[in-house]
Amino acid sequence: MYKLEHISKSYGDKEILKDISIEVAPGEAVGILGTNGSGKSTLLNCIAKLHKTGSDTKLGYVPQENPLFDELKPVDNIRMWTDLNRSQIAMALSIPPLSELGISNFLDTPVKSMSGGMKKRVSLASVLINCPQILLMDEPFAALDLIAKQDILRYMGAFLGGGGSIIIASHEEEIFNFCNKVYLLKDGKLTDTNTLAAQGISYIDMLRS
Repeated sequence: MYKLEHISKSYGDKEILKDISIEVAPGEAVGILGTNGSGKSTLLNCIAKLHKTGSDTKLGYVPQENPLFDELKPVDNIRMWTDLNRSQIAMALSIPPLSELGISNFLDTPVKSMSGGMKKRVSLASVLINCPQILLMDEPFAALDLIAKQDILRYMGAFLGGGGSIIIASHEEEIFNFCNKVYLLKDGKLTDTNTLAAQGISYIDMLRS
């Protein structure tokens, strides 16, 4: 069980996160639901920073914006985040589980010529190439078409099946139907939504409440 406790964050006089605690078990996906500006990205950033100082568990962080270099090809982008050489990266991308991302199909395509879905796959591979045990994902479906969403979702399922854990910040219902637990981030606090969801209350209505 991976656990972080008492996370708080303020910007000036505004308190964004108020004494938040969160835990995730191996093979489990935890969703963070919230409107724009609710602090979802801030929470993931805080988890990533706190993790560096207090855990031997390997963590990977996939931000909403793809941190890629437009002029470079996938392998060269991935090399920025790993000690593996080009041939080792190409081999890893060609076999399961990374082969499920389909990056081998566009290895010679510069990032500037890629679709949003292709960029998201490369961004995800840049993190997964180092075999993290916990994956932080910020709006993983942003700007993706239906096929890309399904491919990313399938890989996320495979990652969980291998014993990995995922914490996902989003506002998309499809993501939360995939998660084992979902929390609403509102007014700086987390509220467990599973009971509300079991009562048939939609995530849209939770955001509106």
